[in-house]
Amino acid sequence: MTYSSVFKLLTLLTLTVTALTAQAGGISDKELVLYYSFDKASQKGDDILDLSRNGYDGLIHGDKLKIVDEGIVNECMEFPGGATQYIAVRDLNYTKGIPELSMAVWVKTSGRGMIASWDRSDYFRFAVGDAAIEHFDFVAFDICCPIEDWHGKIKVSDNEWHHIAVTFDGDMKRIYVDGRVDVQAAAATNNKMIGPKAQRYGFIGVGSEAAEFNGNASPTWTFKGLMDEFLMFHRVLSKDEIDRLFRSKGDPFAVEPADKLSITWAEIKDSN
Repeated sequence: MTYSSVFKLLTLLTLTVTALTAQAGGISDKELVLYYSFDKASQKGDDILDLSRNGYDGLIHGDKLKIVDEGIVNECMEFPGGATQYIAVRDLNYTKGIPELSMAVWVKTSGRGMIASWDRSDYFRFAVGDAAIEHFDFVAFDICCPIEDWHGKIKVSDNEWHHIAVTFDGDMKRIYVDGRVDVQAAAATNNKMIGPKAQRYGFIGVGSEAAEFNGNASPTWTFKGLMDEFLMFHRVLSKDEIDRLFRSKGDPFAVEPADKLSITWAEIKDSN
């Protein structure tokens, strides 16, 4: 092989590896806490399986929640609204402060609704709309302690699919809509972690004041609409990772390059 052929091969391989890296669709599952895909295969009896492998399966509370074929990634969960229609998260309870947190989900709704809550007055809640603001069209990310009620600016209650995410690391907090930063701000100087206060268990689709699994649900303004691909991490997702989640239409942790390596020796020789 000539020097020219070797040089061209190395150049092509470098460009290909660079392209594959750039096109990788997955994100790291480091510090993944909870993952509900809401696919049909993830339902087992009355439970939604936690695909993080941490075992935080969710009890489907109420007889009107159902998985439907309208998801962004395969199927999704349809929440009918109503104080008894939600998912109670098994075993994931907080008694200590949370130094870093990220949540991301696809939602389609036309009104105010709770996405996830471990109690705003003790830890956090994540919602479309909020109790403290007159208009309820935006993403809310309320944390404690002290309580910081905080919301975005982009309307997401227009009955269209939106990917929404929130992050907190003690220094900065951010709200994302459809892969881009909606709002960001410095965390309060006396709020370097979320909580801690009383022990709290969580819910998907309704507020929590639960001191035990499937305990007190409050406030009861529940989510009504479609929800898909709920993820929670004990780390801050980067802007790039959140953009990847928005653009991904499959397994959020899979690396799926758009093009496969298909360069052959014949093609190298032909380029001489």
